[in-house]
Amino acid sequence: MSSDIVVKTWIGTALDDTAGAAAQADGVAAQFVQFVAQAAARLDIAIYDWRLDPAQATPVVDALNALAARGVAVRVAYFDQPPAKAAKAGRDGGDPTPGMRAADLARLHKDIERKAIAGVDVQDLPANVRKQPIEGGGHLMHSKYMVRDGNAVWMGSANFTTAAWSVQDNNIVQVRSPVLAACYSTDFDELWQNGRIAGTGKNDTGSDTVDGSRIDCAFSPGDGSTIEKEIAGAIMGAQATVHIASMVISSGAILGALVDALGRKVALTGVYDGPQMQVVLADWAKGGAAGKSAGKAQQWKVVAAQLVAKASAPYTPAGPHNFMHNKLAVVDRRQVVTGSFNFSQNATHNAENVLDIHDPVVAGQYADYVEALVRTYRVRKPVARKSGKAPAKRPARKTSARRRNG
Repeated sequence: MSSDIVVKTWIGTALDDTAGAAAQADGVAAQFVQFVAQAAARLDIAIYDWRLDPAQATPVVDALNALAARGVAVRVAYFDQPPAKAAKAGRDGGDPTPGMRAADLARLHKDIERKAIAGVDVQDLPANVRKQPIEGGGHLMHSKYMVRDGNAVWMGSANFTTAAWSVQDNNIVQVRSPVLAACYSTDFDELWQNGRIAGTGKNDTGSDTVDGSRIDCAFSPGDGSTIEKEIAGAIMGAQATVHIASMVISSGAILGALVDALGRKVALTGVYDGPQMQVVLADWAKGGAAGKSAGKAQQWKVVAAQLVAKASAPYTPAGPHNFMHNKLAVVDRRQVVTGSFNFSQNATHNAENVLDIHDPVVAGQYADYVEALVRTYRVRKPVARKSGKAPAKRPARKTSARRRNG
């Protein structure tokens, strides 16, 4: 039975599992192709990081090329970050990325077929698909969403990179809803028309009933503080359990809500990215014991005692980039908030998006996923790897989308 809410979650494969990584990345690529292939008139894409290896780039770019060839209007808004700023992007709530590469930019006007074959980046889209960079300034155009024909949305934590689709832990939600799609289209049009994140994400919020359940959407930076407060508020309302999976947790409001929940004997479990959170802790420590972040550090100590850290590889431009990359919280197995919004103060100033899904089936699936992440990273040890490039090897086994109805 089909559903208007389709969820896919995955646990990042180990760095030495080359066959598993290729299979998992291929599976997400196949789901991407299936989503875009249904476009009849328009496809809008807002993406922070797009660096696919050839095995995944070929079907993805071919699918977009096919849309353009049959007259579908395709727009891609991507974040173009100067390399000098890339290393700073991982500070307190920003995902680190090497940024767009000069070699890719130089291929903008080459022929379509060559780009489709060699393409490992957004720059290799067909020439008749309009390309436009989104200026981030001091913050990030950090969204990862697609809007199809004004009636369907693809969103979540996963960038369009081979690492995001394989060795990182991520989730994707597809929703069929003209109401929610209209909100995403409004946000996209603001980015597109402004060419920068300033002034976007304000009053784009919306709510719809999908498959009998309420789903709310919101966008930052315009409603960034509202998103932070709503996540904290959902946790404050927890009566029994909170499951959390977030790359970092540095928001004072969210940390306070988690500490409060523990004080009310709410069971807290979850996972975070160890090396990325160490960056946050190092920043907090610079203020000393009397600094304004000292209170956050104490709150984090209480919260971290209930969570498990993923021992990912510390960030370097050459990779590997196997972060615990989710940004989600589940309350009482009845409500889940997920999207691109890291649980940080800095994220309130980025261009981000979230869905707040009030559905016990979907929330239960996410809670089970968090518990699987916790079990995995309690025992998995880091594996050193010299190259950040995911394998091109393509095994026969494919992954499939995990659907709401089973």
